[in-house]
Amino acid sequence: MSSKKIDKEFCLTDETVNMYGYRMLTSGLQLDRFKPAIGFLMHNRDGGVAVKWEDFRIDGDKLFAKPVVNISDFPNLAGQIEEGFYSAASVGKIVALELSDDKNLMLEGQTGPTVTKWFPRETSIVDIPGNYSAIAQLYDEKDNVLQDLSDNKQKPNFMNKIEMTVEQLTLLDLADNATGVQITAKLKDLADKAKRTETAEKELADLKAATTASEVQNILQGGLTAGKLSKDLSDKLGKDYAVNPAGLKALVDAMPAQTRVTGNPLSGAGIPEKYIGKTFKELYLKGELAEVKKNFPDLYEQLKNMEA
Repeated sequence: MSSKKIDKEFCLTDETVNMYGYRMLTSGLQLDRFKPAIGFLMHNRDGGVAVKWEDFRIDGDKLFAKPVVNISDFPNLAGQIEEGFYSAASVGKIVALELSDDKNLMLEGQTGPTVTKWFPRETSIVDIPGNYSAIAQLYDEKDNVLQDLSDNKQKPNFMNKIEMTVEQLTLLDLADNATGVQITAKLKDLADKAKRTETAEKELADLKAATTASEVQNILQGGLTAGKLSKDLSDKLGKDYAVNPAGLKALVDAMPAQTRVTGNPLSGAGIPEKYIGKTFKELYLKGELAEVKKNFPDLYEQLKNMEA
């Protein structure tokens, strides 16, 4: 394939208001997404790629570039450009990423929104800039048409409405002529409030859990200090009543202080060391009470009486 680079800069875009009443900010152009940087002749894609663009340069709000002409398929185009028969460029199939109705961004004569973030799919060589087919449509990132402006009867302040029912708009506390930007802003505000509520609820739940855990530990410590609980029993009750401090307090308050076996309770009984210092409840919880009852019935009765 043969090509020829034209040493002539074309202004691809600027921030003036176009014939459809909206404008695009050069500062919002994502030039790195204009790949491949190609263009057609008069936006006619069926005719094939006519040019590719190189040497991009931004001067103020204007974007300039130089065309490399596909002379294999367009043998006369390079000469026509050099002789001034085609002297303009026009961005086409514009992907609008963000739009704004902010009055501070509007210029005199602007009736549509300001496209604050965007990039083109192609930029064509044209005879007249602002060709009617050039910017009659805006697209989203999935190539869905946002609004067709080819019908001159349409209102110039396009994209001002999103298809929502009156009931939906009422629920959003918006007028039935609310703009897309207003609807988006309202939905974002509701989403932000929901997120803040969710965060607050989580913080409250965490605080409540921490308070409950602290209360449970205080009750258990009191039971240990008063001699009502052993360490093993305290650990078990801590798990069983982890979220029920009121129930734990009622249980511990009703428990008598325990008398522990601190030595061999029965002279010559040969009590194993593992039973010394244990209460009736502790032996029960450890599953050793049946063994004590069988092998050391006197100790069993003594501990039982202490528990009563």
